[in-house]
Amino acid sequence: MATQTTADEHEPGFADGSRSRRWLSQARAFSERSLREVLNSWILLGTVVALAPGMQLLFSMQGGDVPETMLASWAVGTGVFGAVYICLYVFGYQLATDLEDRRYEAYRSMPISPSADLGGRMFAGFCLAAVAFGLTLAAGVLTGASFGLRGPESIPIVLGAFALTCVFWMIVALPFIAAAKNERVAEYAVPMIAVAGYVLTGLNGVNAEMSPIDGELMNYLPNTLPTRLMVYHLVPGEEWVEIGVAPPALPAGPEYLLALFAYAAVALVVGTVLLNKVLYKRGWWP
Repeated sequence: MATQTTADEHEPGFADGSRSRRWLSQARAFSERSLREVLNSWILLGTVVALAPGMQLLFSMQGGDVPETMLASWAVGTGVFGAVYICLYVFGYQLATDLEDRRYEAYRSMPISPSADLGGRMFAGFCLAAVAFGLTLAAGVLTGASFGLRGPESIPIVLGAFALTCVFWMIVALPFIAAAKNERVAEYAVPMIAVAGYVLTGLNGVNAEMSPIDGELMNYLPNTLPTRLMVYHLVPGEEWVEIGVAPPALPAGPEYLLALFAYAAVALVVGTVLLNKVLYKRGWWP
């Protein structure tokens, strides 16, 4: 019997359009589910979203005459910490839960795009991280921090640096979860990466003298580079030495944004391969 087809199926790009709509629908479903799980738990929501703003408020209570620019740089460093913590914790915890509940055994039998799975989860993580970062900067303003854009170009640079940072750190959680397949690892061990980085690098590089790491590395590590780049574009003034941010000199050139792009691109490739091969047990690439 001849197969009936619609007129639309003969139109150029029909298959591609249908595939794109299906991908977007799947990505939206993963994203909405991830956000709903967090929003339905006040404890989880409060932990991941209020952690960094709460830390910023505590910093302001240490007493003494703290310069406005120092408070602002602390807010940026702590805001990046909050974003990284969310990227590791929420992304990793939800992925580990799906593995422990053996959901991927069902996913493998469905026409689900692994990239839609990854994209949907990452979009949810990015939204939560952006809220935490924004609330931390707001807490900084409430405690006397002074922010100011260096110029109109600062807006896309800050947004780009933040987005690329979130991409990188969500993928960092993936290999740990894929190997351990354990909720407890995702809940306790993986987020400690954010804590260790924050402490060992002097609040993500905003207080370099507190860190035992060589100063020049502060402009290249994946947690300190975006922080220091955003401090350069969000914190007015040049008293970097006085407030503890320098030395070394803050990253200002386009090559530093390109370095962040390279971090995120490599992470995306690794994440896509792991999701396809390890979790969905398909080919190395979609």
